Amino acid sequence: MTTSATGLARHLVVIAIPATLVACGGGSGGEAPPQTPTAALAVSGTAATGAAMANAAITISCAAGTATATAGTDGKFSASITGGALPCVLTATSSDKSLELHSLIPGTSTGSASATANITPLSELLIAKYAGTDPKAFVTGFSAVTAIKASDITTAQTALLGTLKTAGVDTTKAADILAGAIVAGSKTDYDGVLEQLKATLASAGASLTDLSTAVQSASKSSDTTAGATLTTLLAPAASDCPGLKTGTLRVVNFDTTDPAQASYRVSVDAAGLTATVGSTKFTLTKNAACDYTASAAGATATRVLVARSGMAVLLQSGGVSGVAIPEQRLDVAALAGSYNRVTYAKGFDSFIGDFGVTKFRADGYNGPADGSDSGIFNCPAGYGACTADTQKKGTLKPNSAGGFDYVEPTGTVSTRGFAFRSASGRTFILGWDPVSGAVNVLTSQDKLTLPTAGKVSNFWQFTVRPATGIGAVTEDSNTVAKVDATAGTVTRQYSATTNDGHFDTLAFNPVDATQLSFAGARYRDPKLCTDAQGAAYAKCSSVIQLPFEGIVVTVSTVNANRFVAVSIDKP
Repeated sequence: MTTSATGLARHLVVIAIPATLVACGGGSGGEAPPQTPTAALAVSGTAATGAAMANAAITISCAAGTATATAGTDGKFSASITGGALPCVLTATSSDKSLELHSLIPGTSTGSASATANITPLSELLIAKYAGTDPKAFVTGFSAVTAIKASDITTAQTALLGTLKTAGVDTTKAADILAGAIVAGSKTDYDGVLEQLKATLASAGASLTDLSTAVQSASKSSDTTAGATLTTLLAPAASDCPGLKTGTLRVVNFDTTDPAQASYRVSVDAAGLTATVGSTKFTLTKNAACDYTASAAGATATRVLVARSGMAVLLQSGGVSGVAIPEQRLDVAALAGSYNRVTYAKGFDSFIGDFGVTKFRADGYNGPADGSDSGIFNCPAGYGACTADTQKKGTLKPNSAGGFDYVEPTGTVSTRGFAFRSASGRTFILGWDPVSGAVNVLTSQDKLTLPTAGKVSNFWQFTVRPATGIGAVTEDSNTVAKVDATAGTVTRQYSATTNDGHFDTLAFNPVDATQLSFAGARYRDPKLCTDAQGAAYAKCSSVIQLPFEGIVVTVSTVNANRFVAVSIDKP
């Protein structure tokens, strides 16, 4: 163990004093004054994931002082920091450097003090909940002026443990994440909770990083919304497809006006590979990873394509086809924000068009947070020609049967809506209008990151057209050929095997000529498409794309060529 405080060498100086002076009443004046020991902060704890993090390298950074230590074979560590003061942050790096976990110690201290800080997956999640950011980034950004209040950590811990319990992880025996006793490897008490968390993540096909991201994204959400998000992430998954989860899917049909088929539930057993609709149980037969055929006696076979987020596409030949999202009960307030909108209907609505931008307030009203009716735009005339929609809007209201109703100012329910919050914190709203049969897809306006050059995307896709309905599923792929970070554009080349090798260019998070932002969307200008040799390419359509966690919903921006397409990334 080493510390940052440097000890000073002590020198004993012996001075000879004449005996005559001693005899003259010098008394005790020649004795050295007592030395006051330098205050130190003692830090100890256990680094464990269930098993001990034996020989892990421990680093401790405090408001005053730093230290390093090495965990023992039982995961226990200790360090003394001369002149140290709280708060502190800690990092444990496994001996093979494959794992890094973080922890913290809240409060303040002066003089000598001692503190305990376990470093475990739960402490990692506690930082994610408390800070609402990546734990490593929080620890890296810690400084002498960073304040960490004990009361705030207690609040975050209570919320985190409750949310994990809602999601199926019994945290009862790990009530004190930072200071609770751990016997690493015992599989009991606190260690038993760590083992259960590890097993739950494995069963869900998820990682601790996935869970930490979900906790971060839901850090400011209600317990209801946070619990729904984590429950979806931690649900048991099929062994070959992490997106196929045990639970309930809500399906919205893209091509019907029949209320009985427009929206329905599917109960999935990922381990048993079954899906139940009403009283009919379908067997899911694997075609390829995340590609299944659902079949049952007397029922039409359905192809099921599953995205990594847990969303799916269900396709029947001449039957029900649509998009499925994991059913979640979210608060109306969780839907507040700005969205990109895509609408598909057989008939064209000349007022709202097929795409646009919309907003919701925390109370569910379809408008911006400032209380006005501004900030909503419809694009019936195409990209770059959107118009403001300032009329009074409706309000999202919870429906006891699940999802939400869009209630018009007149009190009429015009749309049934269902919302899904992904582990990364993005929101997808799927709505169906029972009168027109129109399907609305809304994705939150979270800025997209640019991919790296060379990234390959393999996907399934299908297209729905007003005149012909749903087309066949096809497979395709493209490779990112060029990324222009300044312009925010990405050029892709399509496969010459499954396609014709042409190029297209997408604007990520585009802002149109009127300065309307489509953050979280992509726009393709057909004039930028070329064939494999670089010549003009006439087959490109002008489109707006809404990518969301492995699914992309694409809509034409040109009224003369209306369609909506859905693609699903292959694993």
